[in-house]
Amino acid sequence: MSVKSYLIAPFQTGLEKDKQPWLLTEDAFEILEDAYIWRGRVKKRYGTSLIGSDYLTSRLRINLGNTGVSPFAGNVPAAPSTGFTGQQLFSIGSVILTCNSPGTPATLLSTDGSYSGTFDTTTGAYSITHPAIAATPVYYYPGTPVMGLKTRELVNINQESTIAFDLQFSYERVAGGWDRLGTAIWTGNDTDFFWTCNYRGQNPYETFFYVTNFNVADNIKYILQGSTTWNNLRPQLDIGATRYLETCLIILPFKDRLVALNTIEDESGNDRTYPNRCRFSQNGDPRNNTNSWLDDTPGRGGFIDAPTKESIVTAQTLKDRLIVYFERSTWELVYTNNESLPFRWQKINRELGAESTFSQIPFDRGLVGIGNVGVHTCNGVNVDRIDEKIPFEVFKIHNGNDGTKRVYGIRDFYNEIVLWTFPDQDPNPIYPNRILIYNYRNNSWAFFNDSFTCFGYYQEISDITWTDLGRIYGTWENWTDPWNSAYSQSGTPWIIAGNQQGMTLLLNSDKTANDQSLYIYDITAGTPTSLQINNHNLKVGDYVLIEDAIGITSLNNNIYRIENVIDNNNVTLSDSSSSGTYLGGGKVLRISNLNLWTKKFNPGTPVGQQFNIPYIDFLLTRTTEGQISIDTYIDQFDGQSIREQDISNSSFGSKILTTSPESLFPMQQLSEKIWHRFFSSSLAQFLQLRFYMSDDQMKNYNIATSNFILDAIILYAKPQGRLIG
Repeated sequence: MSVKSYLIAPFQTGLEKDKQPWLLTEDAFEILEDAYIWRGRVKKRYGTSLIGSDYLTSRLRINLGNTGVSPFAGNVPAAPSTGFTGQQLFSIGSVILTCNSPGTPATLLSTDGSYSGTFDTTTGAYSITHPAIAATPVYYYPGTPVMGLKTRELVNINQESTIAFDLQFSYERVAGGWDRLGTAIWTGNDTDFFWTCNYRGQNPYETFFYVTNFNVADNIKYILQGSTTWNNLRPQLDIGATRYLETCLIILPFKDRLVALNTIEDESGNDRTYPNRCRFSQNGDPRNNTNSWLDDTPGRGGFIDAPTKESIVTAQTLKDRLIVYFERSTWELVYTNNESLPFRWQKINRELGAESTFSQIPFDRGLVGIGNVGVHTCNGVNVDRIDEKIPFEVFKIHNGNDGTKRVYGIRDFYNEIVLWTFPDQDPNPIYPNRILIYNYRNNSWAFFNDSFTCFGYYQEISDITWTDLGRIYGTWENWTDPWNSAYSQSGTPWIIAGNQQGMTLLLNSDKTANDQSLYIYDITAGTPTSLQINNHNLKVGDYVLIEDAIGITSLNNNIYRIENVIDNNNVTLSDSSSSGTYLGGGKVLRISNLNLWTKKFNPGTPVGQQFNIPYIDFLLTRTTEGQISIDTYIDQFDGQSIREQDISNSSFGSKILTTSPESLFPMQQLSEKIWHRFFSSSLAQFLQLRFYMSDDQMKNYNIATSNFILDAIILYAKPQGRLIG
């Protein structure tokens, strides 16, 4: 019988875990990691770019002043509540001075021999000796996790600035780098993320930026548009001034009032938490600490407690309504148009709530967020689960180390995708190490492997120029979007991500590689080589590229596999050998590997026969020198692929599938997409394909960072005997 072809295209289903692999639809994947479904094709995961011109301008930092005298000495603004841990940096121009361990004082590593210094990790005192260079800024890098990337309204229409927060400080993006915004010092921990909103002040034409991190010592703060001065909002709640609003989990404007949800209140000197409370200000100006929030004076403020003992977890507006999620239920804060009691509670769903404050994503027709039993959507009338294709994945969010508080989501309007960063249950991480991807156009799912603490939006103030291309994309091969892409236009809302070291990066779906994201605080040379990367969040089997390591240059521009994770701050590299003394400056780039497992194909099963698939064709977007590996698994075996079972290594051809033009077909150089043939030589009941990059491919930078877009698969099969016998 002749070979029959089976076309699999377009790809719509994506990751599907609710059925056995042989029962999945033809275009579904049992595993879909570091790739996702986008407009009918399988596309490699988002790449990352430095937000600044280099690593230093992309990291949260504080300007300590300009050089002029040597030594340049003083104290950094404040110590974290946990104290200085020995993961701080200083820079003067391009010279980096690294604190790699606690000390009183600790000697700083220096990337330039003419610079030296010390840092006292008890008092925060520093002293840096340097050449007599006038008017050169000295920057301090706290190195703590990014805890918020928020949008602050500006005067110009459709133009906003990005405000960043770490454990202690706030920052604004100015003059090509981050700089501290105001002098306020926050005191929260690494789960106290920042909730913000833009709302009016005394006058309707004013716009204030309100901030809370649910920490009593920090209260609620606000700052006027264009100002750099933070003010405390700690309003009294009664005429006698015996009660005060200390802080709240959520603060947002609703019906011309500022609403505080899940409050902590001072009652005669005692702080009490009201987890189910909504407290609201008067109409208009909420900033008057004496009058704006009084609950014993008609026409001022007030409160209303929900008739449940569950805690408020998160909230979002849906059209003209305020939807409030509790732990295991969903409610609406209904506006009554009654000045005496302007709001009342109305239950929408009694069994589905939310688990993570920053997981809610607003849409015009509904709200999407992560709860304790699934990913839910609320349209204001009903709450429904939308993750039926991956019903068990939400239970893999790590509950330890306050994992549910660390789930953080954002909507990519340009690509029509939602991203949630979260800590996976394995291997007991502190910070998120996975990203859940939801394509809301075709309801498909996927996972990325990366470590971000939070997301936000960022707008370039000018169009991308030729000079910017090198900063954002690195190489021509990595630049895959057209010149007129939205990413090249000023004002386009890029997605910005922060990580556990205080680094900020742009997410770019049209880039195929990652940029520097982690700093190396120390290197122990030898065989193998060990790296000190504080809060690295790497796993055994991850691949990293080393750059800019001064003193041990043999590691630079090489890709290594993580051989062993010693602890949260130290790893060893496989196949590594080095010598020398590390002087600082080293950075790590994550190299992402694809991991795609198709369904178990069985074209002969409907007629009760085995089948033979001699070859498979793949339609792939052309690359310069890209390639991947394909393993084939037959029947219902979960062990080795058929090539791994071939001891002689002679029964099957190469498992490498090129994505670049083949030398035998010169016209492929002119084709945007190319059909590539892969010889599978499979006689089986079922056939499953795995796409990935081998160790050799991962250690070749040009291959590992090449684009991968799969548009179609054609299986060529013919019946080959009965299923049994």
